[in-house]
Order: sequence, then C-alpha cells, then structure tokens
Amino acid sequence: MVVVATAPARDLPGPVSPDSVSFDEIVQGTGRASELGLGSGSGSGSGSGSGPRTTPARSVTPPLTLVPTGPAAHFRRILGVFSYQIGNIFSTIAFALFLFLAIGPHLFPYQTMTMLTGSMVPTINPGDVAVDTRTSIYDLKPGDIITYQIPVDDHRIVSHRIVSVTTEPDSSVTVRTKGDANSSNDPWTANFTNGTMWRVDTVIPKVGEGIRFFRQPKVSRVAVYVAPVVGAAMALTIIWKPRRRKNKQPDPHDVQYHQSPFAKDYVR
Repeated sequence: MVVVATAPARDLPGPVSPDSVSFDEIVQGTGRASELGLGSGSGSGSGSGSGPRTTPARSVTPPLTLVPTGPAAHFRRILGVFSYQIGNIFSTIAFALFLFLAIGPHLFPYQTMTMLTGSMVPTINPGDVAVDTRTSIYDLKPGDIITYQIPVDDHRIVSHRIVSVTTEPDSSVTVRTKGDANSSNDPWTANFTNGTMWRVDTVIPKVGEGIRFFRQPKVSRVAVYVAPVVGAAMALTIIWKPRRRKNKQPDPHDVQYHQSPFAKDYVR
C-alpha cells in the first residue's frame, strides 16, 4: 500500500516510512497518522473515540497554480490571439510582396518599376508599381504605355504613353511619347532596333511608397549607417539571449506526491 502525505517533507517531525504508519491509525486518526495530519480524526482534539487523541500537526496548504479568470483575462487572451493573427497576415503580405518585386522578375518574364514622379498622373501615381511585360516593337501602337531609357540628358528610365509610331526604312521603330500629366509631348523621339520592348500591363497602387521613402537622399544616407548597426544588434541579441527553460506548472496533486516522504524514488 502506498500512502500519500499532503504535508511537505520539511514540516515532518522526522523520517517516515510506509511501515511506521498503519492503516488503522490513518482511519482512526491516532498515533503517527495524527502527527502527520492524516486520517478522519486528524482535525479534531480529544473527544469520543476508541483511543487517545494527540495534538494534530498544523494544516499545510499544498502549492497550487492560480489561473486568471474573469472578463479581463478572457479579453487579454482574445487580444493576444488577434494580435498574433494580424502579425501573421502582415508578415505573409510582406513576404509575398518581396517575392513579387525582388525575386519574381529574375524568374518570370516581367519587370516592376516604381513610379517616382507625377508625370503619369492620374494613370500612374507616385508610389505606384508598374508591371511590364515584353512585347514586339512592331506591335506597339499609340496609347500604349512603355518603359524605356530616354535618349537624351541623363538617360533616365521613364514610363510614358506613346503618341505616334513610325516604322523606319531600316526596319527600326521610332516613337514619340508624352506623360499624361504633361501639357506637351516629350522633347525627344526614341528609336528602337531591338525586337522587343517593355510595355506596362498592370499598375499596383501604393505598393512602392516604401521604396520612394528610402530613395530620398537624407533617408538613404541615414539607412546606410543605421541598417548595419540594427542588423548587428539583432544578431547579438539572438546569440546572447539566454534560452528560456520550459517551466511547465505541475498538477497540484503531483506536487503533493513529490513532496511526500513516501515518494522515495523522486529526484528533485
């Protein structure tokens, strides 16, 4: 027979073994069982009974794990679950945009261009991302929006609408373009001799706002110095952060058993 004591070992008067307490003593609450606070008579003093009563040991409340309850705890749990799900959604969207904008153009036949100026308002606003696909230069027609490198000045890349298309005797194609927000045509003509050209097929609004923000001169200069520091700090935090030990709260009955002198094989 195994007897489970509810009192921690530190409160016991001396070494105790299952052989030192009999079943009758536990039932009657006499002798050694009364000193341990065991049995039906352990909580009362002298009175009616078949034998003498001893002074009971003081009552010891076993350690318990308190679990918060009530509306406030329920609301905190709901808020935690909601915050976790929102974080997952934003992380998934950010990762999908990264794949689409940075990885996709290297794997699939399209390219993305972030509009930095207002020359194509309202068709393409600053911060919008234009998705271009390849098309034959002989399929170009007025009204198409193409992305190309201008033949003058700084040779920057623009996305403007075609106003006119001319096929030259040498089979090259000359186009004149215009920004939708500009009052006149571009002061140049572009001649294409290659077989294909980038044409705007889709516009995704506001996706490139972050890119426009980091393209600002002051922000880009700060980012050059701040980004490595932040990255190093995060790496050091991960490396030196102590591992959290799993501290699973045991069942109160298990605690009582482990603190019992009868659990000889238990190792703390």
